[in-house]
Amino acid sequence: MRKPNLIVPLFASLFFLSACQPESGREVVPVESPVVVPAVAGRTSAEPAVVPSVVKADEIDPLALAKKSNCLSCHAIDKKLIGPAWKDVAVKYRGDTGAEARLMNKVAQGGAGVWGAMPMPAHPQLNEAERKILVKFVLNLQ
Repeated sequence: MRKPNLIVPLFASLFFLSACQPESGREVVPVESPVVVPAVAGRTSAEPAVVPSVVKADEIDPLALAKKSNCLSCHAIDKKLIGPAWKDVAVKYRGDTGAEARLMNKVAQGGAGVWGAMPMPAHPQLNEAERKILVKFVLNLQ
């Protein structure tokens, strides 16, 4: 019986670890732990695995998302800036069953004329889930 050669895996591990060391003066940024994908019957290792989203929509802070998306450059919760106060938007659309879909579209494509002459720029970088989080947050303000 032949003994397994442990030198090659050991060398490869050491090489990998040394290659991952930061260069002098560079900041080390911690990474999240990897997502473990359970084995699926009938799937070969060559096929890509479908990894579910790690962050759920109800776990995202709408204000942090608004800040990251530059919404707070033009909007505030309780006062008019360049755009309307979000509380005023909530009051205007309260009870309107189609408001969520229309506002999600307006966030994606931009718009003008409803709140004055200043147009709202499009935000195509936001995906549908992010737009929904922001619009629901605004519409639920009291």
